[in-house]
Amino acid sequence: MAVILSFSEYTMLRAMFALLLPVLALLLRFIYRYRNARCQFPGPPVTNFWLGNLDQTMADDVYDKWLLWNRQYGHVFQTWNGPFSRVIYIGNPQMISKIASMNWPKSAVQYEGFKPLSGDALFLQTDHERWHRQRKRLAPAFQPHIIKGQYAALADHLTDYIRHIDTAADAQTTVELSSLHVLLSLDFVGTVAYGARFHAIRQGPDCRISRLLETILPELMKCGLFPLRKTFPILSKTRQMYRAIAELRAMAATAVQNARQDANHSEQSRKIFEILAKYVCLCYSPLPILPRFLTINSYLRHPDILAKLRAEVDAQIPFGVAIPSLDQVELPYLNMVLKETMRYRSTGFGTFRTCPVDSEIDGVVLPANTTLALWNPAVHRDPTLWEDADRFDPERWRPGQVKIKGSYFPFSYGPRSCIGQGLSMLIMTLTLATLFRRYDLSLEPGFEMECLPSFTLRPKRGLPVRVVRRTS
Repeated sequence: MAVILSFSEYTMLRAMFALLLPVLALLLRFIYRYRNARCQFPGPPVTNFWLGNLDQTMADDVYDKWLLWNRQYGHVFQTWNGPFSRVIYIGNPQMISKIASMNWPKSAVQYEGFKPLSGDALFLQTDHERWHRQRKRLAPAFQPHIIKGQYAALADHLTDYIRHIDTAADAQTTVELSSLHVLLSLDFVGTVAYGARFHAIRQGPDCRISRLLETILPELMKCGLFPLRKTFPILSKTRQMYRAIAELRAMAATAVQNARQDANHSEQSRKIFEILAKYVCLCYSPLPILPRFLTINSYLRHPDILAKLRAEVDAQIPFGVAIPSLDQVELPYLNMVLKETMRYRSTGFGTFRTCPVDSEIDGVVLPANTTLALWNPAVHRDPTLWEDADRFDPERWRPGQVKIKGSYFPFSYGPRSCIGQGLSMLIMTLTLATLFRRYDLSLEPGFEMECLPSFTLRPKRGLPVRVVRRTS
């Protein structure tokens, strides 16, 4: 029996087909592009179309996965943040060197996830011209003579630091050095960047800034890896992060305002903290903290390294000197230990870049408008680039050892490398030289270091150490 359609029904069907055809064409186009993209580079299996690899990249053990994936899938592999977004990890040092040296733009998609805390800070800036202006304005605060000029401020806070450790030594109690180093960094940042005394070491575990950062940084990293988490804060941890950031920003604004009104600040110091407070991510960098506690952990587990480091420190710094001078911390072997620490367990993880058009680098075609992760954890431990890559060996940093360009970049690489790396090295060297000259250290029995990704790495259970004052 024939079905006869009325004119209005026929017209409606035509309209429906006219609407469905473009949708179907878009769907087929998406399926074609998605299948091609999935096959373009190897990577860990996607078990859920909608979640991609988020179940793995959001996990606490993602740092170890980065090392595994680089060895399993090669120097270029990809992960998926659902069906519409992927990250291509670059572990080839020649490609890293070229991409970073040519200063390809930072990936706005990924860095959007860090903006709740960092706003328009220098390391987040995706507009090249604006970044160049910011870097130029910030550069005076990190000139070598300015960095050396911060010695007095750091030595002042190191006095509180050793007083705290002396108390534990006298009482024969454990010192949790990782959190203590966070507090030391906060005190130093408060003085240099805000012209304020935070008294973080004296407050100890009750330090409000430290507690806020413990809430912010783990979630901030996840927002950076998966920016939609920040855009749609449906998770309680994300909402807690936003509340903590608001409180931290209010505290920072008050500190800057108080410093501006303080007549005791010189014009030079006032200029320094004004520049830093404006451009450097609330002036808190956790970067120098990780190498300090990892260096201590490695130092205590390797008697041969301990002997060499102790001999160098003892020869350079007289017994009884509480805080060594700048001349006394010219310590080549300690510098080698720090470099090896930052290779073995990378401090910051790298940088996200992108290219506006399909681009070929060393025979590899990188797709346009896709996040490229120049990721150092895997590169720094790549057995094809480093001899005995999984062994902690400061001797690989002896002068004359040739390194492949692009194989080592703990402070990022190229024109956008960290502008504060000189200051970070000063903080680490002076702190560790003070610690090693003054104390004998031993780990708590049975302690094993485990790290969690939290913007940078942080210790899962701290670093509990017993300390004894040295007598010679």
